[in-house]
Amino acid sequence: MTVTKKQIWGGHLAASPDELMIAFCAGRDTTPLPMADAALLPFDLWTNRAHAIMLHRQGILSAAEARAILAALGALEAEAQAGRFALDPALEDVHVNVERYVTARAGADAGGRLHTGRSRNDQVATDMRLYLRGVMLEFGEGLHALGATLLDQARAHAGTVMPGFTHHQPAMFTTWGHWLCSYAQALCRDLERVRLACDLLNRSPLGAAAAFGTSWPVDRELTAALLAFDRVELNTLDAVTSRWEAEAQAAYTFAGAMAHLALIAQDLILLSHPYWGMVRLADRYVTGSSIMPQKRNPDFAEVLKGKSAWVAGMVGGLLGVPRGLMSGYNRDTQITKAAAMDVARECLPAPHVLRGAMASLTVRPEAMRARLGEGFLVATDFADALARALGLPFRASYEIAAAAVRLSGAAGTITAAAAREALQQAGHDPTPVGHLLAELADPARVLAWRRHTGSPAPAQVRAQVRALGQELAARAAFLAERRREIEAAWERCRGYRITGKAPRGGTQGSAARPSRPSARRR
Repeated sequence: MTVTKKQIWGGHLAASPDELMIAFCAGRDTTPLPMADAALLPFDLWTNRAHAIMLHRQGILSAAEARAILAALGALEAEAQAGRFALDPALEDVHVNVERYVTARAGADAGGRLHTGRSRNDQVATDMRLYLRGVMLEFGEGLHALGATLLDQARAHAGTVMPGFTHHQPAMFTTWGHWLCSYAQALCRDLERVRLACDLLNRSPLGAAAAFGTSWPVDRELTAALLAFDRVELNTLDAVTSRWEAEAQAAYTFAGAMAHLALIAQDLILLSHPYWGMVRLADRYVTGSSIMPQKRNPDFAEVLKGKSAWVAGMVGGLLGVPRGLMSGYNRDTQITKAAAMDVARECLPAPHVLRGAMASLTVRPEAMRARLGEGFLVATDFADALARALGLPFRASYEIAAAAVRLSGAAGTITAAAAREALQQAGHDPTPVGHLLAELADPARVLAWRRHTGSPAPAQVRAQVRALGQELAARAAFLAERRREIEAAWERCRGYRITGKAPRGGTQGSAARPSRPSARRR
């Protein structure tokens, strides 16, 4: 059966393109953007539930009012999940949309009390922190999965010798496993930054109201617990003034990781180039041309690099928003909401696309070996070995190696004859270092000279794979732990039942106080 491809350019490829890769490359070209506040609806419902529960616990809402509000929020959630609810732009934002729905369903008396003791200022700041916490965890999970894939391949290619480069020029022998371990090590740092971002934004602004608190006896610690925050943002003025900061922190975290992913992407572009051909991208991860039927373009890698540059610019824009603001709420910060969502939308698929490309990559050791005899890759190791064997200053051995390069002519690597002649010209008997000269032609033996921690020698690469695997798992452990805390708090809040008939104005409701998530161990 002939498979009809949707793309006009895939006729020469053996497999249809990866759908996520195609969507990642197409981006905004064919995909409309949803309302920013539509993404906040689930979080606004959560925030409203927590606030209503707290108002009842503090005796500000009666049991009947609280039950009516929570029932209305549950009905709205069900309608939204079924696709029967959409935000009305005439109502300005998600907060007013939700409040109007609750008022219509629960009655004006109950619905009109939902906004007691808060402002849209602390409400949107809270919603955004819940949203950003979720996307940060999702991004961290993608980075972890990519890192694990890289280390799996590094383990298999610990001894696959290839050229290393500086200034895009041949430099020294290395291994593909060493190269992959360098990526994984960078991702470990990225996961550290993801955790830092999560810790910094996992503090509740709710209860700060417009910025200056409220005369209602709100329990900010209770709402923080119901929303799985670690703690409250203590000062109410800073909690509102710093609305832009969580968005900028998240964007910075994305930008740092995207810079590393862009580096991997550029390496794949170069190493898979047919003039080098050291690796080959799977057909599912290349695209073609509308005019040249032979093309295998690494579009995903180019798009990833472009998005990396773009997100770096967004960080600068977000950092510029608070300049010139006065303490308190300023609507300048509204733009940070959509900006942070744009960053998340563009960056979240990146580690998954790159992971697919790496998992399906064909490594070509024979092409790598063919390049080992070009560019005099052995020169530095030869100079080091001479300095050790003959007791020479490195600068003296460097000059001998440089002469050997010159005398080797077009050979592409230092020949034993050229090395002997260079030694003799420098006044040294080559006989004592004959064993070194014999090993120059064997890149694997030369690599074995580098025995220190972190080197490309196969034994050291295998050690790195083990150590980095442990570090990667340790850096990612908080992701699952944080997910469990969030899901438990979410279910606890959704399943909360109002009991008793606490009078309005009291200090305690009759429902048992929910257990709070434990403070995160740092």
